Amino acid sequence: MRLISFTPALLAAVRADRKTVTRRRIASPLSLQQQPDAYRYHGLEQEGALFESLQPGSTRWLPLISCPFGQPGALLCVQEDASLRLEVVSLHAEQVRTLTNTDALAEGVQERQLAGQQQWGGVEPDPSLPGCYRWYESPTAAFRALLDSIYSAAWERNEWVWVVKFTRVLPV
Repeated sequence: MRLISFTPALLAAVRADRKTVTRRRIASPLSLQQQPDAYRYHGLEQEGALFESLQPGSTRWLPLISCPFGQPGALLCVQEDASLRLEVVSLHAEQVRTLTNTDALAEGVQERQLAGQQQWGGVEPDPSLPGCYRWYESPTAAFRALLDSIYSAAWERNEWVWVVKFTRVLPV
């Protein structure tokens, strides 16, 4: 069984069934993350993700990039709560800025009304106010801020991420 870790706010969202997807940076020694627009994703094979280089004069196909989350059907054990298990429903790679507002909500971003204004957030801690979270004008903005707090340049470079859709496995 593979391990996966979540921040406290995102772990709470998993437990509440608000978070059903997670995006994680693809770890690669290649220039995939330094020049993400120079590559195209072609799918996930048993051995890993297949990427094509779009750079003239370079080797066309990259070596397969292994996925740390396995394949659909794999079980993940949540590191912060060993009794919490997740089953991978689907898995693919995409550039992070393809994220939509619907995708951000599946990542656990919450909605609230404050003084008649709709806001989204509740997943990124506010360092100036312990125990509080930051709120934004859209679900995508809230997710981007969370991502920036974890992977500082990922959104700016439009890096490649694993998109892992999962369901909670209830104890028997």
